[in-house]
Amino acid sequence: MTKKQKIFADEYLIDLNATRAYKVAYPAVKRDETAAQAGSRMLRNVKVAAYIQKRMEERQKRTSEERYDPKFFQPTYN
Repeated sequence: MTKKQKIFADEYLIDLNATRAYKVAYPAVKRDETAAQAGSRMLRNVKVAAYIQKRMEERQKRTSEERYDPKFFQPTYN
């Protein structure tokens, strides 16, 4: 994966917006329509898709491992 593809993938993982992610990775692209089309193509790239999938699985594992700590959720009554 190229450096720009990694930037795109990392930016995409922030808000799942391929157009915005493409414009961050490739700042010379100004038109939203161009960025949307290129971002869609980028998501179909095998290496980019695999990287995004791996990162999403890691995120899901981290969030599922978090435990509910009741001491932080006890209501206080005044």
